[in-house]
Order: sequence, then C-alpha cells, then structure tokens
Amino acid sequence: MISLLLAYITITLFAMILLGIYGVATRSNLIKKIIMLNVMGDAINMLFILIGYRLVFPVFPPIYESHITFEEFLSRAVDPVPQALVLTAVVIGMAMNILLTTYAIQFYRLHGTVDARDMAEVVGGEDL
Repeated sequence: MISLLLAYITITLFAMILLGIYGVATRSNLIKKIIMLNVMGDAINMLFILIGYRLVFPVFPPIYESHITFEEFLSRAVDPVPQALVLTAVVIGMAMNILLTTYAIQFYRLHGTVDARDMAEVVGGEDL
C-alpha cells in the first residue's frame, strides 16, 4: 500500500515537472512563464524531499538522541542532505522569482507588454 502511494506521488511530481517545462516552452506571456517555473521548482523540491524520506515507522528526525542505538538511528532517520538542498533551493528560487518579476514589471512599464515575442522584437531591434 505504501509503495503504491509512493509511486502515485512520484508520478504526480514528474507530471508537474513536465507541466512546468511545457508551460515555459509554449506560453509567450512572461507572468505565465514565471508561474510555470515556480510550479516546476516546487515539484523538484518535493521530489528531493521524497528521495530523502525513509519508508519505515517510526521515522526519526536527523537528530541523534542517546536513548536509541546508533544502528537504529541510521536505519530510521530521515536523510538531512536533501532537506538542506531544498532549503537552499527555496531561498534561491525566491530570489530568482523576485528578479524575474521585477524584470517583467519593468519591461511592461517601458514597452506596455509582457509578451515574450514582443520582447524578442524589442531587444533584437536595438544595437548593443
């Protein structure tokens, strides 16, 4: 039962990643592209957390306590490395989200559109 639930969650996360890639590749609106990047990043973060989770009960946090044996701790503790990577990815994702949204707002202020095709025309028409 647990393996079936794990397979369902994994397939759903991969579907969300593919949905994010599809949205970024096919949409021309910059705001929609930013939203799809967020969906894809959140699905990848959840996949990392799922990889680090142990399928035994009870699961221990990655903090060693003296009342359990070290072997039991190693077999039941959640892996802290994916948690640390996800925490870092969340902070970096938030910063990138703010930066991309700021660029989209500024482009809208200057040119009156958030369409990526119009952005390519404007940027491609200028001499750098």
